[in-house]
Amino acid sequence: MAKKVTILSIDGGGIRGILPGVILAHLETKLQEKEGVHARLSDYFDMIAGTSTGGILSCIYLIPGSDGRPKFTAQQAVDLYLERGHEIFDVSFWHKMRSGMSLSDEKYSAAHLEESLLDYMGDTKLSQLLKPCIITAYDIFKRKAVFFNQADAVNNDLRDFYVRDVARATSAAPTYFETARVKSMYGTPYYLIDGGVFANNPSMCAYAEARTLDFATKLQHPGKVDKPMAKEMVIISIGTGSKGNPYDYNQAKDWGVVGWLMPLIDILMSGNSETVNYQLQQMFGTITPPEQSDYYRLEPQREPADAAMDNASPENMGKLKEAGMRFVSDNEKLLSNLADLLIANK
Repeated sequence: MAKKVTILSIDGGGIRGILPGVILAHLETKLQEKEGVHARLSDYFDMIAGTSTGGILSCIYLIPGSDGRPKFTAQQAVDLYLERGHEIFDVSFWHKMRSGMSLSDEKYSAAHLEESLLDYMGDTKLSQLLKPCIITAYDIFKRKAVFFNQADAVNNDLRDFYVRDVARATSAAPTYFETARVKSMYGTPYYLIDGGVFANNPSMCAYAEARTLDFATKLQHPGKVDKPMAKEMVIISIGTGSKGNPYDYNQAKDWGVVGWLMPLIDILMSGNSETVNYQLQQMFGTITPPEQSDYYRLEPQREPADAAMDNASPENMGKLKEAGMRFVSDNEKLLSNLADLLIANK
């Protein structure tokens, strides 16, 4: 019997990436308990998709070590946020002055982010990642969506990039970090911003891409399905606690361009995540017995942590970690069952 194609999708959300990071670290621990200490997430997912902070996590999970195995554990991936988040989202006095309190320039310098990505990803190329992936960004010059995919980059310098540049591009959130200028291995320049402007939840992008891929060939796994249909997929989609605080009508009714700027970004990102979840629920809801629908949306609650994507204070990061651990405790059986499902379709 053919094994289902397994897909992991991780939403955008800035420092709230701690939430899916903690959950996935626990899922990897479950896999290790059942399969041995060397088990890694990328052993069990045939494709990983991510936007913004989810794109960074996706890249880290898929980075190969010198032995051809995953270089990092899922815990080491979330450590990027816990150990370096306060540096990445730090605003110096001079940057505040230069940016006009973020009105005339991006809020944060990208220097610490780029340094962290270089430390984790080095000169690894997209084509060298361990599995197919979908990492989203948006080209502001060509005015089109960009999908970075390992499967497209193999033996094709036009579609190949340094992974650190892919991660930088997908996380170039407007108003937070400056637009990323990256080059393909062929030398073509791209001017990219955060994929969250159109696909904060990249699950549907991953589904669409999976429908075109010959997984049996690409993964050298004859038990996998080529160009799988929904009933032949397992999709685990993880949010970042994106549902923010409500906006007061009496304040919002008088907002102008400046007043609406940050709320609009927040609403667009959370609204996209909810819409994609609705679409996939409806699609997978059409799968009838004896076929099994295997679409799972994990949406951790971030409260009492701040909803802001850039609140990387030690206190708030601690609350985000606790919120992720609380989701794990409340959903221990579900995560154990997902581990079993992934093992069955390995």
